[in-house]
Amino acid sequence: MAKSKIFAAIIILLLSYKNISAFSGNSFSDKKDSTATTTDQPASNKAGESNVTWHQMITNIPTDYATFFKDAVNEKMIPSYVGIAALTGSLMFVDQKGWAAQHRLFVRSPLDLRTSNFMVNFGNGAYQFASAAAFAGAGLIFNDETAIRTGSNIAEAVLATGVFVQVLKRITGRQSPAASSENGGDWLILPSIKEYQKNQPRYYSFPSGHLSTATAVLTVIANNYPDEKWIKPVGYPLLGLLGFSLVNKGMHWYSDLPLAYFLGYTFGNIVAPVKTHKANGIDNEEQSSLRIFPSVGLNDMQFHLLFTF
Repeated sequence: MAKSKIFAAIIILLLSYKNISAFSGNSFSDKKDSTATTTDQPASNKAGESNVTWHQMITNIPTDYATFFKDAVNEKMIPSYVGIAALTGSLMFVDQKGWAAQHRLFVRSPLDLRTSNFMVNFGNGAYQFASAAAFAGAGLIFNDETAIRTGSNIAEAVLATGVFVQVLKRITGRQSPAASSENGGDWLILPSIKEYQKNQPRYYSFPSGHLSTATAVLTVIANNYPDEKWIKPVGYPLLGLLGFSLVNKGMHWYSDLPLAYFLGYTFGNIVAPVKTHKANGIDNEEQSSLRIFPSVGLNDMQFHLLFTF
C-alpha cells in the first residue's frame, strides 16, 4: 500500500508541476486560472465550473444518475451494449480455465503476488479517496483550480460508480473465484443483506468495483488534464494490469470486467466531461470514445474494442 501511495504522489506532482513552478515565481494574485481559456461550457459541464464547493461531490450525484439513465436509452448505445453482453458471455466460457491457470502462477511466483497486491490497491476505495484529498490539497496549497476540481470530481465519480456497482452486486450475487462452489461461480440472485454482509466473496463478483472505480478515476484525471497526453497511454495499460491482478487473486472472473470498465468510463465522463475549446470561431471538442462490437464469420466470432484518445 505504501508503494502505491508513493506512485500516486509522483503522478500528482507531475500533473501539478506547471502550477508549482508558477507559484514559486509569482504571487497567488498574479497567477491565472489554468481553466480561463475554456469557453462556451454547457451548463451541465461541471468540468467548466470556476468555483468548486465542498459538497458538490455528493449533491451532484442525483444529477449524475439522471444523466446516466437518460443516455442509457439512446439508440447510439446499442452497439456498445451488444458488444459488452457478447464479450461478457463469451468470457464466461473460459472463466474457470483462465482463473485456474493464472492462480497456479500466482501462488508460485513471489513477483506475481507482489505485483498483483500492488495493483489491486489502485481499485481500493480508501486509496482513491486519498488520491482525491491529495489533488484537493495540492490545489489549495498552490491555488490550482484544476487540481481542486479534480479532487472533487474523483470523490464524486467514486461515490456514484461505487454505489451503482454495489446495487448490481447485491442483485446478481455471483460467487468470486475464491469462494466458488462450481465452475465459473454460481449466481445467487438477490441474497439477503445479512447474508451478503456475512460472506461477501460469495456474492460480490459481478461486476468489479475495483476496476469500475479505478476507470472512473483515470477518466476524471484525463479529462481534467487534456493537454497531458501521457495519462491515457500510461493509465489504460495499468487498468488492464489491475483486471489481470483481480483475477490472479481470485477476487473476480474475467467476465466481471467488461461491464465494470464501461460503467467507470461512463460515470467518469459524466462527472468530468471533456472540455470544449473555441478556436477561430469553431468549437473543437476533445473526445475519447469506446466502441465494443462483434463480427461474425462463417466459422468464428470475434470481438473488437476500439478506443480513441
